[in-house]
Amino acid sequence: MIGMDFGRLLCSSAFALCVALPAAAQSVGERSFTFYVQQAWPKQTTTNDQIRDVNRAFGTNFDDWSDVPNLSIGGQLLWRVAPDWRLGVQVDYGAGSISGKQTVLTEAGPAKLSFEQRYDIYADFYAVTLWNPWPDSKRVRPFLYGGAGVAYESDETTLRLRNEFIDSGLRVENDGWFPTFTAGLGADVPLSSQSPWYFEFGVAYVWARMTNHVPAKGDLAPSPIVTADTDLTGPNFWLGIGRQF
Repeated sequence: MIGMDFGRLLCSSAFALCVALPAAAQSVGERSFTFYVQQAWPKQTTTNDQIRDVNRAFGTNFDDWSDVPNLSIGGQLLWRVAPDWRLGVQVDYGAGSISGKQTVLTEAGPAKLSFEQRYDIYADFYAVTLWNPWPDSKRVRPFLYGGAGVAYESDETTLRLRNEFIDSGLRVENDGWFPTFTAGLGADVPLSSQSPWYFEFGVAYVWARMTNHVPAKGDLAPSPIVTADTDLTGPNFWLGIGRQF
């Protein structure tokens, strides 16, 4: 995990890049912006194991993060600084949750067990570079892509067991900044030979993980301090639409 100082340093560096790149791009005369939707397949090994531990302990079958879509949206602004090179910035945003309610048997009779793990926010900011071997193609423009940046996420896990005799629970809150890296490939497909608009598709692999030791509140907590492990490492796929200007 990294701290706020690293995040501020990277943001300052990216801001300087944004200021400097337009001047460099004026001689080439081309910029592009792409908006996209992406699906990711993060590892989330520790988090999924913790959910499976709950299922084993209570005899439930709550979903984990391998059972649900992991969608996010993003935008990428690039400046053409050489015939086949672009530099720029990328921002992604996502939020989501998994939850469920099931009836379990206890010594005090049947009880309702409620589970939720909610990601209130995930956001990242990258400095990116893109190499396009055929930048002026009118049919398809393949590219290789890489980026380094900083991400922030905030999540909360709750578990509650209730009937007329029982009211037990667990609550774990976690948040923080961490580094993230990505590399991949894709292609832009112009809508027509004269159109500045294009469709984009691509695949990439992300390396991003934050591990914290945080307090666990409630009488269902396995210990006062637990491991909160956000492991977003894994592949993703995106589809987008963009425009050169």
